[in-house]
Amino acid sequence: MRDKHLLRLFLGLNVALAACFVVYLILSSNNQPAFVSTAFPIPAPKTNVIIKMAAPEIVSVPTNVSTNALTMVASNAPALTNLESPQPVFVQKRIGWDQLQADEATTNNIYKTYLDSLRAVGCPEEKVRYIVLSDINELFAKKRLKEAVALDMKWWRSELEPATVGTLPEKGRSLEEERRLLIAKYLGEDAAESEKGEAMLWSNVQLTGPVLGNLPPEVHNAVQEICAKSRDRSGGLDWARFNDGQAPNSVEMARLREQTRADLRRVLNAEGMEEFLLRYSQNAHILRDELRGFDPTPDEFRKILRATDPLDHQMQLEFGTPDALSPQQRERHVALRDAAIRDALGPKRYQDYLVIKDTVYRMARQTALQYGGSTRAIMPIYQLMKTNEVRRQRILNDTSLTREQKVDEGRAISAEQMTVVQRIIAETRNVK
Repeated sequence: MRDKHLLRLFLGLNVALAACFVVYLILSSNNQPAFVSTAFPIPAPKTNVIIKMAAPEIVSVPTNVSTNALTMVASNAPALTNLESPQPVFVQKRIGWDQLQADEATTNNIYKTYLDSLRAVGCPEEKVRYIVLSDINELFAKKRLKEAVALDMKWWRSELEPATVGTLPEKGRSLEEERRLLIAKYLGEDAAESEKGEAMLWSNVQLTGPVLGNLPPEVHNAVQEICAKSRDRSGGLDWARFNDGQAPNSVEMARLREQTRADLRRVLNAEGMEEFLLRYSQNAHILRDELRGFDPTPDEFRKILRATDPLDHQMQLEFGTPDALSPQQRERHVALRDAAIRDALGPKRYQDYLVIKDTVYRMARQTALQYGGSTRAIMPIYQLMKTNEVRRQRILNDTSLTREQKVDEGRAISAEQMTVVQRIIAETRNVK
């Protein structure tokens, strides 16, 4: 009996709990807040899309100072109120030295508008100054390179053009003044004065060509200073020996040249160093004279100097000149040098080189120039002289002729040679 009462009690409690749970669900569903979506809109990616602003005129502002990107945006919308200054326009067009050059050639003021825009968005003045000076310096570096290439010496030819001597320094002064005026235009006179005279611009040596003409200003100036000191050292040594009643010492001069080379190697890379030696070294000057009549191409001259300069420079440091060598040393030096030239030129051109080394060839060249002939007359005269040289040797070795007969035969050959030479010069002069 007791167990039945307990069972009924447990059943009643379960029913009561179930009823309470149902009531809770009904009450909580009536108070549930509305469902809120969490699908937030995705912001648009940051791009340099042109944003039109209401303004009556063209306004250009860079996206950021470092990239110099901007474009021109125009709008005919009425001006907005409560705007104290133009707002930046984010664009893709680059502003730099090329725009600066374009403005100088026209009446455009895009570059000035660009600078005004930088200042309008709060760009620090020192940053604006840095940008302007970088653009101006890049522009004039390209102008100097153009002049240096246009007035480059033909360093592979024996006859250098004297017309360009003194031209580059004048060009340099003109470009520097033009640069100063441009700085003053965009940054003011104070900035122009503080930037004055940074480049020496061909003051001591005309650094021409695509490599030397494109040196940064600090390297250009360093090379100019090295050349000035080298010239002073050389002149001082000459005067010291002259005052002592002594002749110039070739070994001492070679050592001074080596000091100059060492100084240059500290500021020039290998390419710049080679370009300097091709144009201004003593060995290049000697080689140009040696190759008169050979007419090397620029590549041939470069290869020959590259092959012979180490040999010649080392010999000069130890002995000064070939005349100071013993016969055995001279023979070995000449053999090494000729082998280097043969490897540089190849078999065919090396044979042409040997021709100009011939004493008879040099006589033919001198004869042609003496009588006003062109270079086309040299080879025919050379062949004529070679043939007549064989004839003279045959006469000298002919034991059937007396001494007087040999002299007469020699005179006849010389007279005949002169007649033929004059005809060759006349014929080659008329050839176009």
